Amino acid sequence: MPWPDIYIVVCGRRDVVTVDSVAVVAHFDVNDRVEPNFFDLLSSLCGFFDRVVLVTTSKIALDLIENLPNLTIIRRPNFGYDFYSYRVGLTYALENWEVGNILLINSSFVILSRDVFRRALSRMSELGSAHDVVGATESLQFSWHVQSYLLFLGSSILRRPWFIAFMNSIEPTNSKIDTILKFELGLSSELRRNDAVVTTLLQPSLEQIEDASHGWSEGDKKQYADKLDVVSSATPPIQNFNPVHHLAGLVARELGYVKLEVLRENPHQIDLGFVDEFCERERLGSVQEMVGRSRASYARGSDNLSALKIDRRPIPSAKLAQWRKTRAGQVDVAVVLHLYYIEMIDDIHRLLQNIVAPFDLYVTTSAEADCPKILSTFCCLAQSISIYCSENRGRDVGPFISVYRSGVLDRYKAVLKIHSKMSTYSANGVVWRDRLYRSVAGDSLTVLRSIKLLRTGEVGIVGPHRYYLTNDRFWGANRQTMRRLLQEMTIFDSDENFELGFFAGSMFWFVPQALAPLRVIPEASLTFEMENGQQDGTLAHAIERTFCPIARSQGFVASSVILQGQEIHRYSSVENDVPVL
Repeated sequence: MPWPDIYIVVCGRRDVVTVDSVAVVAHFDVNDRVEPNFFDLLSSLCGFFDRVVLVTTSKIALDLIENLPNLTIIRRPNFGYDFYSYRVGLTYALENWEVGNILLINSSFVILSRDVFRRALSRMSELGSAHDVVGATESLQFSWHVQSYLLFLGSSILRRPWFIAFMNSIEPTNSKIDTILKFELGLSSELRRNDAVVTTLLQPSLEQIEDASHGWSEGDKKQYADKLDVVSSATPPIQNFNPVHHLAGLVARELGYVKLEVLRENPHQIDLGFVDEFCERERLGSVQEMVGRSRASYARGSDNLSALKIDRRPIPSAKLAQWRKTRAGQVDVAVVLHLYYIEMIDDIHRLLQNIVAPFDLYVTTSAEADCPKILSTFCCLAQSISIYCSENRGRDVGPFISVYRSGVLDRYKAVLKIHSKMSTYSANGVVWRDRLYRSVAGDSLTVLRSIKLLRTGEVGIVGPHRYYLTNDRFWGANRQTMRRLLQEMTIFDSDENFELGFFAGSMFWFVPQALAPLRVIPEASLTFEMENGQQDGTLAHAIERTFCPIARSQGFVASSVILQGQEIHRYSSVENDVPVL
């Protein structure tokens, strides 16, 4: 698949082709910061490895760290968690250098003692001469696996076909737990399946496990003791033992760090007194400040994993991945596609082939895992692709309002709004959708005529002629909400009567300037409801009915291809109907 756009800054030496060791660092910071502790981590790695590849999904100021020697910085969209950063970094390293071994490491832990941490890196390197893979810790949470936050890969494994195939299979998923199960546990399964020689730095004794297990049942203690040699065990291990939590003090003493999650949330309520004991005095204050900043943005999810708190803004917030960028004036046609039903992507691809003019594609979706499919399907059709991934609120309208209000559509002269409509509550849903598709982009002539009308500067919106509805029975439960919205856009006075007239199905061509009043609605008035299969009366249903009045308020005409630019509201549409609304 094509890569989403990434930005690479190469620092230090650029002429090194053959290197013995590379560290690939997966970084994310919700506050877009380079914490002092993380800078210490980077500087330690730069002193130990020939090259360091930092893959960050945060909007950090790159000049804060670009003066580190032998550092390559890659900034990428925040899709796919740490494993996708690992894939990006590994790919870059293996394509640019002859690599002996690679360390995979992320930003999920805090260094307490730099000297102890450096000794841990040295031990990993030494063990790597006799092992395919050296992890810092192994966990029995979910099932046995070598934990991926600190993982040393020897030269013997980097170019094995199964390992390359596994790394190339890493794609964004819809949740953190999906990533853990598919890739972290999946990698350990592949290591077992391919008889890789694996070891870990932390090898706790029975006494150390006993000391850490006061909160466990006697049965759990015995199960873990029976499965210390879990790599060769065929019996599923207990599900809840995680050494970076339960043995956090031992990890700090022997490896020099503690997981940030332990300090931030301490889900197992362990005694954190070891932090004061092992943390170097000069870094204790910055660690406390770092934990405080992080704590405000994280919470335990329903799966009991640490996750970012959901930003419950009225309009669904989105994260963006882009493939290519076109310059202003280079492309003047765009498509905004809401793709909730990924199974319709091939049908939509065939439809968009009728757009014979160059166009940029903006896709909104609630499924991060669909991004690779979206990119690979449309990369040969669109000039550029921008994918906005957000929570499932507001159907196609909520994400569209978010994209429109961002201003990214302003440079286009013609934009098609379309979505993967299913109307699963009706047997006529497929018929209804296909008729809508044909009405807006069923052939190249329809597309060219729609674009030509918008380029006149007089027509602001072009929609399906037969689905322009004016009969009062199509108000549904939306009249009052529509009136409020139009008043907030200062389009109508509170005592003014207004008529119904809208393109049902919310698919149409438009000029971005024609919908400018959408930007003045206070965000608090755009609170899109959680999806619950509603058929009427939501904010999305009300906004659907405002598009044509908004365009007219800006001096534009609402028309159809059939009317060739004449105002559609002048013609009787009272008999128009739809298969399902």
